[in-house]
Amino acid sequence: MLKVFGFVRRNAKLSHDDYRAAHIGYHNSFGRRLPNIRGYLLNVNANTSIRETLGPLADEITRNEPADFDTRWDGWGQLMFDNLDDYLAARSPAKDRAGPTGLEMDEAVASVGGDGDYLYTGSPFQFNIDEHVAVPVLRPEHKMFKLIQFARRQPGQSMEDFKKAWTTDYAEAQDHLAGLRGHIINFRTGLDVMTGFFKPDSEAFQPDGIALREEFFSLWDGMAELWFDSAEDFIAARTHPAIKQRLDELENDLFSSVYYREVDETVAVNPNRHPAPSFHYR
Repeated sequence: MLKVFGFVRRNAKLSHDDYRAAHIGYHNSFGRRLPNIRGYLLNVNANTSIRETLGPLADEITRNEPADFDTRWDGWGQLMFDNLDDYLAARSPAKDRAGPTGLEMDEAVASVGGDGDYLYTGSPFQFNIDEHVAVPVLRPEHKMFKLIQFARRQPGQSMEDFKKAWTTDYAEAQDHLAGLRGHIINFRTGLDVMTGFFKPDSEAFQPDGIALREEFFSLWDGMAELWFDSAEDFIAARTHPAIKQRLDELENDLFSSVYYREVDETVAVNPNRHPAPSFHYR
């Protein structure tokens, strides 16, 4: 399974809520139709600050948060395909529109609606993900509280040692949080998923665009997605005496920087990591 994240900055002409409406509405209606897509989620930075949502706990569990982090992104999409070839070929017409002759090709899918220049500032910061599913996500039929944990490793620690420590001892401790409905840990890989997906003359490949992307990547080495029914459930679980001290100790050893954001998640195509069926589906 190929998993790709794409962090985006909204167009300056759009408010945060305008951006949310346009991305979830028009843009997603085309993105979910990309041929052979196996999962598509959109995460939009919540309107409420994490300190307002978590109260005093936010400062207790945050360390060395980068300045102006929220000016660098408004949301990110998660795309899943069976392999790199399917992903690179996805920006092509889709045969899924009913017409007078039956099922017809829709050319607009190849440009994902053609609204990118009006929806974003610059190109998405797009990268491949090595994921560790600690607890599979079980989504109820209501909005969940989704918390994102960004973190950097300690100086001198190798990336391999960092990934091993996060996905074993630390992940196992997090998995004991009461009320946890899902837990996925994500690490960037070096696989190029931008060449061939974006036009060669796009901002993504210009010096300024590369510098912005690399600066954003330098702020964190891994990110975890955690799902709960509510923020109150997370607060109660994270402050419980039976687990709080253990997590505090592990985080002090593992992270030089750790900080959190709430996102609103829209599931456009429910992720399916099983073999693809032999029929058209969404």
